[in-house]
Amino acid sequence: MLINDLLAYSRLASEEQVYELTDLAQLVEDLKEDMKEVLIEKNAIIEVDVESNIQVIPFQFRQLLNNLIGNSLKFSKAGLRPHIRLKSEGIVGKTDIAENLIPGIYYWHISIADNGIGFEPEFSSKIFELFQRLHSKSEYPGTGIGLAIVKKIVENHKGYIAAKSELNKGARFDIYIPQTTHVKVS
Repeated sequence: MLINDLLAYSRLASEEQVYELTDLAQLVEDLKEDMKEVLIEKNAIIEVDVESNIQVIPFQFRQLLNNLIGNSLKFSKAGLRPHIRLKSEGIVGKTDIAENLIPGIYYWHISIADNGIGFEPEFSSKIFELFQRLHSKSEYPGTGIGLAIVKKIVENHKGYIAAKSELNKGARFDIYIPQTTHVKVS
């Protein structure tokens, strides 16, 4: 599993980056079908309110959503029905929203929020580092690469990602992708 995750991470820098107009709602529906068993097992709700089309690298964006939704399911609270909310909207970059946005540039803002176990706010940027784990492998399986992959995918789209959370109060990931991501990343 570790080798596969490392290969996936390293491929993100070397793969040809072809942007396509992608139906975000359909991408989420496809993922829900792929995750059907775990969604049924956990009795999870995925609420989707997204703008339909976004210019992205489809395979990478599917992996990004898979990792974030998968984490929401993995880090759900015992005895509480997981509720994941995925929203998107177009915004014009403002520094009061996220300091890394360029004023006047149009961005897609995609947020994924859940009602899971959350994490302490001081880890909100550290969780995107390779091999960063907040829990032992016996508590929650994984390699500690998933969120590093998510961050790399956002960077490939010339975007910005931020995480907000409080312990036992769920987590929220805010992704900002410039509308003009179709320019090839070098």
